[in-house]
Amino acid sequence: MEFSGRLASFPIGDILQWAQNDHRSGALVIRRSGSEKRIFLRDGEVVACFSDDPAEFFGQHLLVNGYLDESVLLQALTHCQKSGQKLGDALQTLGLLPAARVQEALREHVENQVCDIFLWRSGIFYFAAESLARELELRTPLSSVALALEGSRWADEAQQVRRIFVHDNVVLRRGRKAPQGLLTPLERRIYRSTDEKLTLAELYNEVRGSHYRFLVAAYRLVVVEALDIESVGDHSDSGSAELRLADLLIEQVTEEQAVFLRHHLAIPFDALEHYVPVWLQAPSIEEESRLAEPMLELYRAIDGRTALGALLGEIRPEERARRMDWLILQFRKGALALLPLPVVELGGASAATAAVAGEDPWWRRLLPHSA
Repeated sequence: MEFSGRLASFPIGDILQWAQNDHRSGALVIRRSGSEKRIFLRDGEVVACFSDDPAEFFGQHLLVNGYLDESVLLQALTHCQKSGQKLGDALQTLGLLPAARVQEALREHVENQVCDIFLWRSGIFYFAAESLARELELRTPLSSVALALEGSRWADEAQQVRRIFVHDNVVLRRGRKAPQGLLTPLERRIYRSTDEKLTLAELYNEVRGSHYRFLVAAYRLVVVEALDIESVGDHSDSGSAELRLADLLIEQVTEEQAVFLRHHLAIPFDALEHYVPVWLQAPSIEEESRLAEPMLELYRAIDGRTALGALLGEIRPEERARRMDWLILQFRKGALALLPLPVVELGGASAATAAVAGEDPWWRRLLPHSA
């Protein structure tokens, strides 16, 4: 399953429909600056989805949607740490949530995780030959085509919401009317969090959960005048505070983003171009034979001695973007690593590389607490 690329070229809805029509199995890895999700497929249907963002963990989903409160979640997570059980199993073992409710919440959580990707404006994807144990999968898989249709609806509704919430620096405050009628648990959580003025981004950090559902709930509270817009701040990229090579490369894909990073990051991008890429696992002979000539040239030039800046060289912006995309995919697959010096100048590099390569992937370390 070597199919990979950019979401700008291959929309997530098309990828999901293709996966179901082709009965694909494995992990669809989707990455943007600062966030990664892994959608697990079996015979083309979605059986699990994991995010590395704590705001989207299963426990957070249970909180914001009113399945349980903080004290109950703390009790369950404490049991997870002691017993090694997954959160869903712990809730049933302790009698905190019936099995049917746990399964309902898990299905909602997976749907939210997948459909939220339809709101992403940029990112890359690739397939990995990974699978889960059956007990970690949903008992009844979700149709990838149905998720594609639902995600498209979410994207359309989010566009309507963004006509009011033009960006995440919109400042909200309590409105002139108290909420009337029954509020959903998410709406109550949002309203309680606005006892002082907060930007939309700050409010989400207080509430968390599905970003789409958060936006829609906050929008509804503004419509009924329970919340009001105090002001609209300057548009800024809140993710620019994080400095990770993959993030920098993603943001360098367009010239406008490149200019933004050069002016706003604490460490100039030029400094990173002195780092040396090395192969941890080079492409197989079969994969090499499928590389187009520009990528084949780049692949052969990665020798553990040549710096990143020299590899990219003085080339056209379009070709530079394509090479960066390809490099990002290799970093995310764990096939490439960056060293501060050429391999021959680093003592003990092999041992250090082996230690890093031997770590479990982040999503496996999350399984006892978030599945």
